[in-house]
Amino acid sequence: MCGIAGYILNNAVGCSSTKVNILLQSIRSRGPDDEGICLIDRERRRSQTFKTDLTVPRVAAHLPHINDEELISHHNVSFIHTRYSVIDLTEAAHQPFISQDSSLVGVFNGEIYNYIELRDELRALGVKFRTSSDTEVLIEGYCVWGEDLWPKMNGFWAVALFNIKNNSIVFSRDRIGVAPLYYRETQDGFFFASAIQSLIDIDPGGIDLNNDAILGFAQTGIKDHDNKTFYAQIKSLPSSSTVIFQEGHYTIAEAALKKYWEFPNRRLGSNDISFREAVEKYREIFFNAVELRLRADVKIAFELSGGLDSSSVVAAAAMLRDNDITTYTAKVEGADEEPFARSILQKYPVDYRVIENFEKDFIDEYDSFSKIMEEPYDNPNAYTHHKMLKKMKAEGVSVVVTGAGGDEILAGYESSFWPKAYSELKKNGYFLHADIYEFLRRYKTIKSSFRTLKHYFIDLPKFIRRLILPQKLVAKQRNQTSALAHRESYGKLSFHEQTLYHFKVGLVPFYMRSSDHFTMEIPIEHRFPFLDYRMIELCMQMPIIYLMKNGWTKYLLRKAMEPYLPKKIIWRRKKMGFTFPYGPYFSAYRSDFEPLMHYLRLIDFPIDYFGTYDQLLPDQAPLLWRLLSIAIWAKNQNEVLGLQ
Repeated sequence: MCGIAGYILNNAVGCSSTKVNILLQSIRSRGPDDEGICLIDRERRRSQTFKTDLTVPRVAAHLPHINDEELISHHNVSFIHTRYSVIDLTEAAHQPFISQDSSLVGVFNGEIYNYIELRDELRALGVKFRTSSDTEVLIEGYCVWGEDLWPKMNGFWAVALFNIKNNSIVFSRDRIGVAPLYYRETQDGFFFASAIQSLIDIDPGGIDLNNDAILGFAQTGIKDHDNKTFYAQIKSLPSSSTVIFQEGHYTIAEAALKKYWEFPNRRLGSNDISFREAVEKYREIFFNAVELRLRADVKIAFELSGGLDSSSVVAAAAMLRDNDITTYTAKVEGADEEPFARSILQKYPVDYRVIENFEKDFIDEYDSFSKIMEEPYDNPNAYTHHKMLKKMKAEGVSVVVTGAGGDEILAGYESSFWPKAYSELKKNGYFLHADIYEFLRRYKTIKSSFRTLKHYFIDLPKFIRRLILPQKLVAKQRNQTSALAHRESYGKLSFHEQTLYHFKVGLVPFYMRSSDHFTMEIPIEHRFPFLDYRMIELCMQMPIIYLMKNGWTKYLLRKAMEPYLPKKIIWRRKKMGFTFPYGPYFSAYRSDFEPLMHYLRLIDFPIDYFGTYDQLLPDQAPLLWRLLSIAIWAKNQNEVLGLQ
């Protein structure tokens, strides 16, 4: 991953390096290994590359400096790149990258995992390569295939290209939106960047807050669901799309938006694919998805929570690399999954490492971490995850492979997916399958039976209390935010639509943004085998009966990985993940956090609708955190935007 930024100006009068340096500043942490800049004159179809103080020496020796104002040529487009080297670490892969025929200039943030296969295809067509980078494959691939390139690529990316032949500027984002690409339009033109702060800094006085996003996040925890941000003037270019600015165009309204990929629109039936075929197909694609994500010229490690998803990724990698892998497990007080994670050693003698006590510094660093995240965020676990990754980076790791995404593609969130799955199974004649699953999930063991009875009787007063406090806001401001409207529509969606909801609205969008912010500040690269587009296409076509069976969620994954994992992991029901101790933490540090609620007044936030710190803490600690996160963000915005 890297950082990219730039602009398309509506005229070239009075050009200088000022805007370039402003955009560059906030993406520097994303790319500490190299920097490069290209200034483009669209009218004359000319480009000139420049160096900065951080450009690698062998490249810098041949370039003018961006701060040499007398050398800044007449231009109206800039491409800016900061590099985090993962594939082809040499200076030959320096960006902005120019094609061999000089017809295409591009900047690229991301990784193309199948670049070797695409390079072989291009070589067969006569293309000769100067580097071993995936960047060159992307650039030369676009020269040959044009817009047909994007569906061929397996990976994640945010790309900006200048096509000299037709004088167009092309932006593209990956299918899921792993790599960010924000934009802002001003009276000067169109600005884009990997970081929100870059776009704020070009004109802080012209920024307004997005009240719909702020209030909707407080109500629901949903964000990043509509290509908008917490700033009215800053938006995100859509994923799985290209945006093309033809000659003379510099506004988003003039640009052409093209979708190159869509989620599956229906599910197969058991007559279309047998369960055995589904297991074999799943295993084949999953192992290849992991294998592709092992490609790097730097050290790779694996997150291992002890849950089914991350353990499956580790098992596949251990098989592919003959156990030559390193794993990291988080030991969290009160939610310790380390014994489950350690059981992987029964089958694979991997380099197994444990990290603990990494949440203790949150009280001292929540303010600075909020600036890293750029917007309010849903869970302090983002901070603990960040600390864990920093520890991994300190031990030489540059790329981390994770099990995130398994629940989304396989309907693993039982409370979210099972009610609609149950009704649809009944409707389609699978009465016995549905009733067996319903009974076993509630009464399969003595512990699960106790939990079921406790839910119905012991926890009922607490459940009612949880409904009362937010209800004041919902009653008075129902349908006043887009996030709340999305949440209220969830129950009306079909099972398949609910799985799409989590990719487009509920979970994946904000996790991708959150993950990008807390990884690339380090920087360290996150990779997601479960979010390989082939995995998504396969799993989101699977019949419900292959996903939920005999009281087990993700049944297809369990059977596919059964030969490769200990039973302790395969047939484990309860999962914890890397959690954060909300209640105890915000009780212990109440005197530090409660005064922060005052900053909500700076943005005219309706705090009275939600309740006080004391009212929310016992049963609504996640909601309390969302308010605190907004308050901390508002405090920081006051410093930049002057909200008082």
